[in-house]
Amino acid sequence: MKKNQILAGIFLAGITLGACTEDYTDWADPQSNSPEEAAAKYEISFAAGSDAVVDMDKFYSTIEAEEQKTDSVEIAVLSSSNSEVASIKMNSININGVTINAAFKEGNIVKVNTLELDSVVRDAFFSRAHVERVLNVNMNVAVKLKNGEAVNTSGTSQAKLTPITTPEISANGYVLMGDFVENGSGWDVENPIPMELVEGKEGIYQATIETKNGGSNWFKLYKAYDIAAGWDGANAGQIGCRVNGDDKIENFAVWTGDVYNVETPTITGQGHFIITFDAVNYTYSVAPATAYLYMAGDANGWKHIDVMASPEFNNIYKGYMYLNQNGFKFSSEESWNGTNYGADFSTAADAANIMMTEEAGFYQVIVDLNEKSYTLTPIAIGIIGSATSGGWDADTDMVYSVENHCWSITAELSEGELKFRANDAWDISWGGTIESLTTNDGANLKIEAAGKYTINLYPLCEGKSYCTIVAAN
Repeated sequence: MKKNQILAGIFLAGITLGACTEDYTDWADPQSNSPEEAAAKYEISFAAGSDAVVDMDKFYSTIEAEEQKTDSVEIAVLSSSNSEVASIKMNSININGVTINAAFKEGNIVKVNTLELDSVVRDAFFSRAHVERVLNVNMNVAVKLKNGEAVNTSGTSQAKLTPITTPEISANGYVLMGDFVENGSGWDVENPIPMELVEGKEGIYQATIETKNGGSNWFKLYKAYDIAAGWDGANAGQIGCRVNGDDKIENFAVWTGDVYNVETPTITGQGHFIITFDAVNYTYSVAPATAYLYMAGDANGWKHIDVMASPEFNNIYKGYMYLNQNGFKFSSEESWNGTNYGADFSTAADAANIMMTEEAGFYQVIVDLNEKSYTLTPIAIGIIGSATSGGWDADTDMVYSVENHCWSITAELSEGELKFRANDAWDISWGGTIESLTTNDGANLKIEAAGKYTINLYPLCEGKSYCTIVAAN
């Protein structure tokens, strides 16, 4: 690595070529040749520089702190063997699509600051993992010819950078502390909030929390520690951010022993949130967790009247509804004013509708916004119990009314009890009260007097399911 300060200007006057003169055509009026054609025609070479392989562990161990700000690496070299080329000017340069500042030195060498290169690599891969990254150094340049004409051309060289070593994944997992309801009085070192390892995801941990404050809620992550060690034990494995008070919803994590100081991130606003920590890439994210998700589609007249619930605020929603093959979308609000999810869970305003291949029918719908997926399970509902003709041994089937959006039956009932259940099994059943039914082992519904009744069931989702039981003529 060379320890030269990066020049502010980005200009190359002659790659072992002649100097520019005032007779040349204006840079802003280049020929219209395609960049690829121009590069080939004028034999412009875009090659890797002598410092095109960077190891950030070595960089930090060998370069003094003050010198790191001005240190630069030779990332690419431009050259041309064509006698028509007089000079070249850099228009732009990016690393894997992320723009970076650069300077020409010594005639034909492209240099970038090492720290900025490291930062650009983090952004390009959204990762701090200690993995060698192959970088495409994409350069666009303007070439002046000796006849006074100018042409634009572009080319790519490659470089490699390995970020600093990150901590190993904690064998005991990770915890949270902060301005959270679950953390007692807040920042209770004896009662941290455990994060759960996401099944099937290496190094991905999550926790759902409820913030206390309408403004900023401060928090940090920690390697799971011995409670008896108190704050000394916690701080030995603290994980935060680089800028104190940073409220980015996606950010890079900083750890004890990092080249940066561990600062404290924040979450803005009061509510439920899901905090996700990626211990492989050393990133974290914060996402709002809502209690309900709505469906609007052809099957319900594109009205947000079908709803799914997430009692644990974990972005996994479950509900029961009628669907058809003519399209639908999911929405975070009971209108189109929130976040709307179309095909492939795209949130673009012009996203296509979700199109199911299953037959039209009534389904249990589970939507996982974390995985951007949904599952459909066909559902048929009946009543069972001592008040029904089949007792507790056999279901009496109900019929779904597409028009009324409910399951219905008119039947002779005895004095006794009943419940609703799906698919002639107890895997899914509803009990509780007629105003509030639950699938969580709800109580039996009582029929006080024998007679003919019309029962309508609206099994929307947890917290919103109900029924009506009315004497029939």
